[in-house]
Amino acid sequence: MSALLRLEVIRLLRSPQFLMYLAAFPVGMYLMLVKVLDIGADDPNADPAAVMVSMATYGSLGMALLAAGSIATERHSGWTRQLAITPLTTRAYVIAKTLSGLFVVPLALGLVLLAGAFVGEVRLDALQWIEIIVLVWLAATPFAVLGVTIGYLAAGQAAQGLTVGLYFALAILGGLWWPTSLFPEGLRPFAEASPAYFAGSLGWDAVDGEPVNLTAIGGLAAWTVVFAAIAAWRYKRVAAAG
Repeated sequence: MSALLRLEVIRLLRSPQFLMYLAAFPVGMYLMLVKVLDIGADDPNADPAAVMVSMATYGSLGMALLAAGSIATERHSGWTRQLAITPLTTRAYVIAKTLSGLFVVPLALGLVLLAGAFVGEVRLDALQWIEIIVLVWLAATPFAVLGVTIGYLAAGQAAQGLTVGLYFALAILGGLWWPTSLFPEGLRPFAEASPAYFAGSLGWDAVDGEPVNLTAIGGLAAWTVVFAAIAAWRYKRVAAAG
């Protein structure tokens, strides 16, 4: 598995333009919200630090999802069939893909937090910064697994469209663009059970100085297991089909 993980990381690092685009987009959105739209200036409930966390989470989840989502291309090239005849297990493959997606998450996460600290003038304790980095990074895990899952559920352009569509839908549903308090009452239970909401909750609670949200941790773990099970099932089906 270590060899595959190394190959995946090298492949990602050979596409710096792709990585910088993924990292720059949430930074641009954050700067637009706090500098152009002046979020928080007139609304005491719109905390600039919470907006920073939302955009950092948004960027991190997208980085993990899209970086891990190269499966459709690999299926077309025959790479999956080659892996099927190696000793590599399904579990090792899914883990390697997940870790490669998580490897590049700090790029998007770090850039948004730097923008928050130096442009947005967000001031937090050192422990809060560390907590946000660690928790949001780990919270991207189910999205990295989801990227693998999508690659085996769809192929070619369909996989790309499904990935981008789910990314935006889950980010909006999870309250990363607008607080779930603004949602219709009937939608809130679904929004607050989504993986993006659980991920955002960890960072928002860190900003507020709250203890680590164990419910969110459990929710993210559950989503990871669900996505991993689907990915493993589809991997076996695709490999068996040749």
